[in-house]
Amino acid sequence: MFGIVTQVVHVEGMHCAHCAARVEEALSGVAGVRSAKVNLNKKIATIKAKPAVAEADIKKAIDETGFTFAGLE
Repeated sequence: MFGIVTQVVHVEGMHCAHCAARVEEALSGVAGVRSAKVNLNKKIATIKAKPAVAEADIKKAIDETGFTFAGLE
């Protein structure tokens, strides 16, 4: 996937598979994000996206689901 980067996003407040699915769906809806996969045990989401995807857009998507964006690696 040329022009696609992988980012690890820390998400707090997830407690179950339903929570993880909500975060995955929200992140997948961000323009430029190609895929999102949540690891509930580690409280992270791994996204594959275009480099132009802004951290603010990722934060907004997570915050709108009721969870807390805790930063990017």
